[in-house]
Amino acid sequence: MVMGRNGDQATWLQEARCLMDVIKVGEIDTKSVGCIASDVVLYMSLVVILGVIFVKFGLAVMFGWCLSWKLGNFNEGRSYKERMRRASEIERWTTSMNQPSRAIQPTYLRSPASTPRLSLIPRTSRFTLPEAGSMHFNASALERPGSALWKQTASPRAIGPHPSTPDLSQQARTTPTTIGSEQGWSNSSRRQSDNMMSSSRRSSLSSSSNLTHTSTLSCPYSISRFAVQQPRPDFRPFGFRLAHTICLVTCYSEGEESLRTTLDSIATTDFPNSHKLILVVADGIITGQGNDKSTPDVCLGMMQDLLVPPEQVPAVSYVAIADGTRRHNMARVFAGYYKYDNDTVDVAQQQRVPMITIVKCGTADEANEAKPGNRGKRDSQVILMSFLQKVMFDERMTRLDYELFINLWRVTGVSPEKYELALMVDADTKIYHDSLSRLVSCMMNDDQIAGLCGETKIGNKTDSWVSMIQVFEYYISHHQTKAFESIFGNVTCLPGCFCMYRIKAPKGSNGHWVPVLANPDIIERYSENVVDSLHKKNLLLLGEDRYLSTLMLKTFPRRKMLFVPQAVCKTVVPDTFAVLLSQRRRWINSTIHNLMELLFVNDLCGTFCFSMQFVVFMELVGTLALPAAISFTLYLVILAMLGQPAVVSLILLALILGLPAVLIVMTSRKLVYVGWMLIYLLSLPLWNFVLPTYAYWHFDDFTWGETRKVEGDTSSEPHHGEKNGTFDSSQIVLKKWSEFERNRRVESMAVSSSFS
Repeated sequence: MVMGRNGDQATWLQEARCLMDVIKVGEIDTKSVGCIASDVVLYMSLVVILGVIFVKFGLAVMFGWCLSWKLGNFNEGRSYKERMRRASEIERWTTSMNQPSRAIQPTYLRSPASTPRLSLIPRTSRFTLPEAGSMHFNASALERPGSALWKQTASPRAIGPHPSTPDLSQQARTTPTTIGSEQGWSNSSRRQSDNMMSSSRRSSLSSSSNLTHTSTLSCPYSISRFAVQQPRPDFRPFGFRLAHTICLVTCYSEGEESLRTTLDSIATTDFPNSHKLILVVADGIITGQGNDKSTPDVCLGMMQDLLVPPEQVPAVSYVAIADGTRRHNMARVFAGYYKYDNDTVDVAQQQRVPMITIVKCGTADEANEAKPGNRGKRDSQVILMSFLQKVMFDERMTRLDYELFINLWRVTGVSPEKYELALMVDADTKIYHDSLSRLVSCMMNDDQIAGLCGETKIGNKTDSWVSMIQVFEYYISHHQTKAFESIFGNVTCLPGCFCMYRIKAPKGSNGHWVPVLANPDIIERYSENVVDSLHKKNLLLLGEDRYLSTLMLKTFPRRKMLFVPQAVCKTVVPDTFAVLLSQRRRWINSTIHNLMELLFVNDLCGTFCFSMQFVVFMELVGTLALPAAISFTLYLVILAMLGQPAVVSLILLALILGLPAVLIVMTSRKLVYVGWMLIYLLSLPLWNFVLPTYAYWHFDDFTWGETRKVEGDTSSEPHHGEKNGTFDSSQIVLKKWSEFERNRRVESMAVSSSFS
């Protein structure tokens, strides 16, 4: 048989092999238990990882197709063509930081269905009240033409010499009638004014009936004659109820160009000026590197028609977020209106917008320091948050809170307790002209929303290779990560450069309110001044914006935190590698510690592997393993080049790197981002190895590094998170609003009697 198969020339070895092939039935293979367990873990991990990748991709696509265009929509975007046209307009707007937005008259403001038919018979007379929206709600009382019905019945409201001691004789004068109010501002007795705030805020739940009662009382201060008059309550230009919104802009060492860009964009939004207030907080008397003026001077140069001359505004005390003597800080409150620059905003688009600037100037002991009054961005945010809490709960307030209270009321004509929303914007961010309206639309259409963020685009894409590698990273972090988290209603990070929080939420049909951003639990944790551990320092000193989102999720796990792609802003990203390294060190370290905080929140939606808690765990592991992941990727590439490819791992790698390109094609149709993705892939060693490794090595570095440079700054000065001396609480005066007001009136009456 062997000779017949192999011929006469077959050797014995060949014959033996031939015999084995003929008579072999099978073979017994042996494998250790460890190898079997390794294979099981490998394939189970592969299934889990692939499942997470495809689920995350699928939900992100579903959000882009079905939900993204509905959030903040004014019913003008039902057509796919209209949505694509608006997306193209936004992309053109983000080509450069100075590119202006094209103000398009929205279709919802000129609906054909609401246009009255022409008729020869007059429908109105000189005694007919104007319809809602027929008057320009962005004009002041002095600028608005109209009949005698809408003019002042007496002399204009005077501006007192000092906000704390206004001329009481002016309060007896009749003020302009509020649109939609039957009696307008009425005069009230001293007893009514003393009890006004306490009666409307006696419990943790504020009643709408009390708010209505408060709004019908006359303001106990002299209202600015430039105050934007309030429209009728039924005025709904966008189809939803308008909410009074505070636009908080925190600044540190920015120059005039950055601040002008941000404030111009807020002032020229299409949201009514009667319902928005610009609040700028300057974190210390600081001059940025290369600037010829300090940041507070730049802010004051952008204000006009101030209630009090700047040189007469006193410095008042408040409790700052610091340890030791620096816990006592002083600030000045300047109230007026935004002053445009004719070179940046066309005169036809300039409207009067109320603006308040808080300048943290520090105590007398800090006068010779490089950064007097500087306490950090978190302190600037807490100034507003604690003020809102004290207004809502009628708690004892500092002198700064009282000055802010009366200046806010005087410059807007609106009681501070009527504000419902807070927009937070950084001083180097420019928002799109309809972004504010779209965020407010989401808030008003769903009372369960606690926070929102829009899409942040890059305004200096082509400045350098450093800015170019960040374009796709910004895009995918919004349209994949935040879009996926929005499906759960739990966006883990609302960027501090552009986000909105709800100050208070309506509860039930009885007109009660529940504090959200003004919640005492959130403010107490966020304003923690003793930061003595590595974990706390990474949370509170490096990632305060992300930590605020974490606190919102921990306190309100059943409320929603969403991403609204319709609301867009653009910002300037680092264009040098040193600045990028400092920025990402802070971001990566704060991300790890915030994810650790969220990992122990058991009330997040979902169960086991199908829960937001599991997603947080996967993100935490993925962030920590970034250097190992890129090292393994390079190892796989080298193996494939040597002819020994690991097929399963290469397929997994291709899915991870290729699905974002599919996401771009399926959702945005912006093929230019595929090119940005290729640039991003070339820089993967930087993103996944250099930056994380540098961040982990500097886990104990809590400075801002190269991000913000200040003239005359020295490292020998104490950090605002470090303890320096002992805090003297006797320097802080805490009183209720009614007590401050009673003292003010007694002093004012004493001054009046002395002159008489």
